[in-house]
Amino acid sequence: MHVTVQKHRPGALRWACLLLGTLAAACSGEDPAPLDGSIASAFDVARYDLRGEFDWERSRLVATLGITLSLTGDGPRSVVLDSAVAEVKDVRLKGGGALPHAVDPERDALAIDLSSVPEAAAGEPIAIEIDYEALSGDALRAVPARLGDPVAVRAVYTVSEPLGASRWMPCHNAPSDRAVFSVAMRVDGGEALIANGDLASDEDLGAAGRLLRYETAYPLPTYLMAFAIGDFEVEHGAAGDLPLAVWRRRGLPGDHGKLLDEIARAIGRFEELLVPYPFEKYALVLLPDFSVGGIEHAGISFQREERSTQPALASDLLLTTHELAHQWFGDLVTVETWDDLWIKEGMATLLEQEAVRAYTDESGAGTLNGDELGVHPGDAVRDVSLAPGEKYTSGPYGRAAWLLTQIRSLTGEEAFWSALRGVLEARRFGTIGTDDFLDAFAPALGPEATARARRAVAARALPSLAVEPAPAGGAFVTLRDPDGALVAPLELAWVAADGATRAQTLAPGERVEVAPRHPSELLVVDPQDRHPEWAFLGAERDLEAYAAAVAPLRVPSDPGGVERFLDVGGAHQLAALQAGLPEGLAPEQFAPFVEALDADAARAVAIAAACDAACAPGLGAEVRDAWAGVLAGVLAEAPYSYGLDYVDSYAACGAVVSPEALFADDWAALETGLASGGVSDARLQFLSKFRLSPDRALSAWGQVALASRSVRARVLAIRHLTAYLDGLDPADRPAWRALFARVLRETDVADVLGAALRAALASAAPTAAGNEEALAALTRVLRSPAARSAHPAAVCAAFALTAGDDRAFARFAAGVEGADLTDVTLSLLRSPAACG
Repeated sequence: MHVTVQKHRPGALRWACLLLGTLAAACSGEDPAPLDGSIASAFDVARYDLRGEFDWERSRLVATLGITLSLTGDGPRSVVLDSAVAEVKDVRLKGGGALPHAVDPERDALAIDLSSVPEAAAGEPIAIEIDYEALSGDALRAVPARLGDPVAVRAVYTVSEPLGASRWMPCHNAPSDRAVFSVAMRVDGGEALIANGDLASDEDLGAAGRLLRYETAYPLPTYLMAFAIGDFEVEHGAAGDLPLAVWRRRGLPGDHGKLLDEIARAIGRFEELLVPYPFEKYALVLLPDFSVGGIEHAGISFQREERSTQPALASDLLLTTHELAHQWFGDLVTVETWDDLWIKEGMATLLEQEAVRAYTDESGAGTLNGDELGVHPGDAVRDVSLAPGEKYTSGPYGRAAWLLTQIRSLTGEEAFWSALRGVLEARRFGTIGTDDFLDAFAPALGPEATARARRAVAARALPSLAVEPAPAGGAFVTLRDPDGALVAPLELAWVAADGATRAQTLAPGERVEVAPRHPSELLVVDPQDRHPEWAFLGAERDLEAYAAAVAPLRVPSDPGGVERFLDVGGAHQLAALQAGLPEGLAPEQFAPFVEALDADAARAVAIAAACDAACAPGLGAEVRDAWAGVLAGVLAEAPYSYGLDYVDSYAACGAVVSPEALFADDWAALETGLASGGVSDARLQFLSKFRLSPDRALSAWGQVALASRSVRARVLAIRHLTAYLDGLDPADRPAWRALFARVLRETDVADVLGAALRAALASAAPTAAGNEEALAALTRVLRSPAARSAHPAAVCAAFALTAGDDRAFARFAAGVEGADLTDVTLSLLRSPAACG
């Protein structure tokens, strides 16, 4: 670990010299120009040893940090640590006397004077101890047992990326600096600690609980150091000799065994492509009220409970495989600076798809998942203008993975993965920056493609496709790439009836006719699937023209084309079926057609397309009845849960199949509230794709919103009910408003509150008087400290529900006077127009 010398800055120098007594000549208040040099020496930190406990009554971490470091520079014998903790009580040599120190809260810094320490001059290790307290907040999350939480178990945990570590531990907060980490925490009886490294000791303290200590055998940057405390249940598994575990709050429902199986399979896939898994264990820790989807740490990942319990769903599994992939890129090899964030996030986004090929590429077509990448215009892969916490756009994620996918398509599989293995082996427990990372691919790419890749790193604009329908069929398409985001070309392939293939390339700036030479030709857009070409249709006019003139060419237009379609790979089947089923596909052909597809998402989308086909205008009664029988059989099996995230709705199925009759047992179970379970969250996701009558929906899903043992299910139920509001009879709205107000009265769970707030606004009456029940519930929310993360949104919701009645809002604000509110919430109460 190496800390860069902090060069002289007048403000920093002034507080350091005044409080530390160093560089005293600078303390006169005159122009500091004569003070040539730095206020602190460069230093290496060898280890952090944290010991403490969390005080739930005061919501504070009370701790002592041991930090071992050596001065490496020639500057003053002092160091400046990043520190945003609430209170530094004492700084001393380990086993020795106090050290002069100063805190600058404006700069979140702690300066320590080491001029009296003999080891400082010799560059020898110095062991320092810091007694401090850290408040809970965004970086140290403390979630009590909350009202309305079906799992009434508290938990406290760290959230450090990118710069949060200094809010719970004084440190040097740079991704390029690594040190050994140990953490020892006293926990209450029945609670446990999970952290990086091995469990080094477990001391029984009798009535005081236990003292648990973990320690790493390898150095880490501070953003990868982490711990969590709670009453956890643990499910164990293994990937060969590697211990695996899923930690979750006691009683949290989910398919944790299946999750372990998927993690083991993903590790096997990553080891095939990269190098052996680098740490002593892999533990997935599911946590409540998590502000993001997941955060990786060496040997452990923290993920949001509500998005991590159902590996049968694509969203859950991809989140899990993304965080797991960081064990190689991010943890084993760390980025040099936060400007290089794209390396670890782009690689994890690319790798997450490799882990799920069993569901997306059953035929082994080897397509490159470009359609799965989320990209947005304006987001550069590497944006040096953004502060670390602002860099988490689509740039370092989807756009970086797209860049890497283009590089992969040009180098070929062996050269691509060989280059990555070389990076991991050469930089093991080290760092890498943008230039060096791109250089790893240069021998296989060649100079021209390497130059294009370097240009693409800074590109902001996306390529665009201008589409003009052609009079004779097909379209004229013009590709533009103003910022040079394309490294590899965008190609098309046409598959003839005899299997012969012809290729077209959309060269930037050229107007290309995209049309079949024979009606039976099948179009495959971007055969390698290396581009998210759907994102290139940014203009509504071009999107509509593409849907009308190009997308239908991707679907077989005759029965003979179906066999060719089944050979193009799951990615292309999925893209094509969003335009509908192959022309002329008969009901009796549907089930074998679906089974022959190569991706679960394509199968799920095919069912939605079949429902559309079954209720097409002019369809004969006999054919409609045949479709009804086929769809009833397919839907009764609740198939292809991995693909549900790709389907907006199966509501069209209700025209030929009665979901109330088909799933009668499910609706009866929902009407009990599912307080004891009985219907999995994955099954509920499937059921939510159907529409019931409003009365039946309210009676079934309303009970789930109030009573389910799963927070995830409650949120899903509220969101599903909200979708009914636009078409609801105004006379029925009061009952729906009453339900949403009741939810607000009965929960402090942030995710449930968020869904209920949106539902209350969507169902709002036109006057404050009509929203009195919801306003009273929001008063309770604001008086609950456990609901603090939802307080700003609650104030803004109340402002909207008072419907411009200033007196009503004033009464609401008076009703929460004296509540324990943050400055942000108080500011909104005083100036609610700031809600926007």
